[in-house]
Amino acid sequence: MTRSSPAARTPSGAPPLSQAAFPGQTFTLYATRDRIYASNVREKLVDLGFLERGADGYHYQLDGDDKATASGFETVEDALAHVATSVTFHYLDGQFTALDDLGGTSRPDLPMAPQIQVTLDRRGVVPPAIEADV
Repeated sequence: MTRSSPAARTPSGAPPLSQAAFPGQTFTLYATRDRIYASNVREKLVDLGFLERGADGYHYQLDGDDKATASGFETVEDALAHVATSVTFHYLDGQFTALDDLGGTSRPDLPMAPQIQVTLDRRGVVPPAIEADV
């Protein structure tokens, strides 16, 4: 289901992507192989951290930030939606600067992986805009 109509809301309450552009950067978040990945507009792919299923549901922890962790999600898609509303432009920009591209043979198969697009305001003023195809 794609959440792109003006009336649609994400599980976190963030507004969906709209035609009205704001000064932001779009990233795609993926969940596969018990990991969370992100790609940017240049199609660079980086590994952000782990996502695993536990007794209380799905749990994730992002690398580089001990505070970027949460648990109790019923589905992988719910966990990705939480990541999308929790990360900042500066965190993702830093990860893309610091980490190598996972291109080539180590690149995971992503077309069938759950994914969410998030547009983050570079200034940190506008809430994240999310479009999910889950």
